[in-house]
Amino acid sequence: MILLRALLRRPRRLSSPAALLAFLLPRSLVGRVFTVFSFTLLLSLGTGLGLFYRYQFLQHIEETQDTALTLVEVATQTIEDSVVVGDYDTVKRTLGKMLFQSPFKRAEFIDMAGGTLRVDAPRVTRALAPRWLTELIAAKLFDVNRIANVGGRDYGVVRLQFDEEKLAAQLWSLVLETAGVASIVFVASLALMRTLVRRWLDNLGRLRSFEDDVAAGRVTAEAALLADAPTEIKEAIRAVNRSAASLRDQFGQRIDSLMNSLVQHKSAMDQAAIVSEADATGIVTGVNDLFVTSSGFTRPEVVGQRLGDVGRPAGARLPWRPSDRVWNGEVVIEGRQGRCHWHRTIVPMFGADGAVERYICIDIDITERKEFERTIVENAQRQTLIAELGRKALAANDLDDLFADAADTTARGVRAPCAGLFEATPNGMVLRAGAGRLAPATGLQLGHVPGETLAAGERAARRTWFAPLAAAHDIADGIDTPIMCGERMFGVLGVYATGTRRFGADDASFLHGVANILATAVERHEARNRLTWLAQYDPLTNLPNRRRLAQCLEDAIARAGRDGDRAAVMFIDLDRFKNVNDMLGHGVGDQLLVQAAKRLRACARDEDVVARLGGDEFAVVLPAIAADTDAAAVAARVIDALAQPFYLAGQQLFVSASVGIATYPENGCDAEALLKNADTAMYGAKNGGRNNYQFFVAAMHENAAQRLQTEVQLRQALERGEFLLHYQPKLNLAAGTISGFEALLRWNHPQRGLVPPLEFIGILEDTGLILPVGEWVIGEVCRQLAAWQAQGMTVRPVAINLSARQLQQADLDGAVERIVGRAGVDPALLEFELTESMLMANPEAAVEILTRIKALGIRLSVDDFGTGYSSLAYLKRFPLDALKIDRTFVRDLPDDPDDAAITKAVIRLAHSLSLKVVAEGVENVEQIRELEQYACDEIQGYYVSRPLPAHGCAALLAGAPAMA
Repeated sequence: MILLRALLRRPRRLSSPAALLAFLLPRSLVGRVFTVFSFTLLLSLGTGLGLFYRYQFLQHIEETQDTALTLVEVATQTIEDSVVVGDYDTVKRTLGKMLFQSPFKRAEFIDMAGGTLRVDAPRVTRALAPRWLTELIAAKLFDVNRIANVGGRDYGVVRLQFDEEKLAAQLWSLVLETAGVASIVFVASLALMRTLVRRWLDNLGRLRSFEDDVAAGRVTAEAALLADAPTEIKEAIRAVNRSAASLRDQFGQRIDSLMNSLVQHKSAMDQAAIVSEADATGIVTGVNDLFVTSSGFTRPEVVGQRLGDVGRPAGARLPWRPSDRVWNGEVVIEGRQGRCHWHRTIVPMFGADGAVERYICIDIDITERKEFERTIVENAQRQTLIAELGRKALAANDLDDLFADAADTTARGVRAPCAGLFEATPNGMVLRAGAGRLAPATGLQLGHVPGETLAAGERAARRTWFAPLAAAHDIADGIDTPIMCGERMFGVLGVYATGTRRFGADDASFLHGVANILATAVERHEARNRLTWLAQYDPLTNLPNRRRLAQCLEDAIARAGRDGDRAAVMFIDLDRFKNVNDMLGHGVGDQLLVQAAKRLRACARDEDVVARLGGDEFAVVLPAIAADTDAAAVAARVIDALAQPFYLAGQQLFVSASVGIATYPENGCDAEALLKNADTAMYGAKNGGRNNYQFFVAAMHENAAQRLQTEVQLRQALERGEFLLHYQPKLNLAAGTISGFEALLRWNHPQRGLVPPLEFIGILEDTGLILPVGEWVIGEVCRQLAAWQAQGMTVRPVAINLSARQLQQADLDGAVERIVGRAGVDPALLEFELTESMLMANPEAAVEILTRIKALGIRLSVDDFGTGYSSLAYLKRFPLDALKIDRTFVRDLPDDPDDAAITKAVIRLAHSLSLKVVAEGVENVEQIRELEQYACDEIQGYYVSRPLPAHGCAALLAGAPAMA
């Protein structure tokens, strides 16, 4: 607008550039200043914005690339841990997390076989950026690839692809925002400048007042007046000329004030930063007080040295050398205060000729920050070591290898020269594994250390057994922590140093973490060994169980067949044992079985195998006999030994034994046939008056007629409705309420009354009648549940025992579905109980059929857990909901520590597999309290209630007391 006015005012002809410039320049100072300021501000803003955009572009590209490299490095560690165990769901989640608020549009994991796991970032509508900006960013960035490598083995590649459009949109948004702000600032600055210039120039007229107040006669020179000067300036120059002398005095005062202000600024700088000064050659000429205080050096020690020698650069960077560039970097100062880390900035100061006159060095102490970073890295490394050891502990079967890895991990994590793992034995501490100086000293005996209390992270020098260890291996100090397996101390894990060293709380915490992993591994190893032993041995008598006996008998048959010898097996049943149990209780009965087992072992020969088959039944394998008289002699000794009085519960008890003998090859060619014939012979001995032995003869098969008669009666019993169900309640320990029932089959014989299940269940199994009877049981339970619901009762789940024959039924799940569907009850109110032996007979088939049943919504549990043999590998595959601990482990709680350990281990195992635990055979309060401590879920037994008819259960459900 001003330029237009000038052109309109002077339409004369222009003959030269000077004349053109004079013509274009406004006449007033306001116009000229405003015009120059506008062009200068516009040029500055344009240049500044251009440099700012270029800097932001390069900085954004660099930070994005660095962030991507860091992100893929951190994420790959998690992906490596997941890929090793095949957890691709975690890999996919990790890839998804990497895309959250990140500059990437796609994350991929490509395994070594070429398979790709890809996650795309969600599409977000964003402002469009110019294509040239997107292409420029794409040319600067490159995809990030990181190989997933664990233990030297490549598992795949993690790849991140940048979203160039997103980055371009971000930068273009920044351009638009800053351009808008700059425009606003430009307009505001012009308005403000115009206002201020006009106001300032209006004040030039006031300079005339200085003419009367200042003695202008002392100033002889006057400023020249230019012909083209603005009117305002001319007037201002005349006023300035008149007051120049007076202003000189004022300038002197202002210079003094400025010098004083500079001194104050220097003092403030000395308090805020570590400052030193060097000449043009880099020689230190002075340092401030904070430099002396922070470094520990005196001024004479520093002044005169080369600045590049005062502190060595961190890392591989070269020392500073004099130059005309600003130098930035970290340096390490080794002073009397110890090692310090400083961030140093060296700024060159230039003279009028453009040469460097001196250097100003400003240091910032970052020692605490570096120590914090070191602590974070060290803790991350320790967590990685602990995680790696944890994986090894889960996979390891050999404790010695795990102990060696733990000792090595401990020494590396604490950065100690040696570490040791000691086991506490009755004779003292024994070195099981070591690292560093202790590595070759496995088996070192440190002597007996009675009653010593161990606290986690305590100094090892306080231990009484540390002195011989220190003397033997030239170590001076250390810390250790106990390895606690429950309430028992397994041993001690320690790290040791050859000189005096201060171990911190982080070291103790790391040591304690390793000790906890070892304690868990030891407990799991001991539990595994115990379960393996229980699979083949009877926990009450420590004799081989039925499974182990069958293996021994098969071995004896194979050896006898190979050598042309004979073998025999004896089946032994204690007469009147049930009377002892009923009259004196299961505790006395168990003691009787233990003493009977000892007498049987004493009667057997060295090569014979004595086993307990269950209940009061025993067997003896005679692997080599010359004649029947050898077996008869052993049987006679058994009968005589068991006929002797037993002293239990403060009184004499008398039992006898019925022994059946079957020989190979006359009575069978395999273990099953021999045991069956020996069992038949045993029943012949019982029928012959008991307390005797009999060899198996073919005539004993005549008893099959009686068995056939029983079978016919059982078939008629199902048709005549002679079967009925009793229900034994289960109690929830936490709530103290009835949580369910177990349905028990009873046979109400027209003449014999209620027949014990042991007398007819086996026949049902052998004849296959268990299949229709089993379907009747399921249907009757469903009918009873529907009846209780119709009466308005809150029903509880009912458990049904499935037999081995039912589990082999091909369409078992279909039959169950039809029965439950017809009854119209919720399948979740049914629970099927199966024994370990049933499941392990054909585990693959069992997994398949149980999976189909589980899909119907029916719960599944393992009955009498611990009395048979099961593979933990298969146990975790079965879709189970609960485990029932056999009464043999519960009856001696809390007195028997072995039973307590087994019960606790089974409960922990079940809970770790997310299974509920039911304890059977609970008969007293002491057992309940012990099971509560083990976190057992439910109990079942005579303490809660005996099996009840349906109306008794209805009374329980209604809240009224019911008689067992």
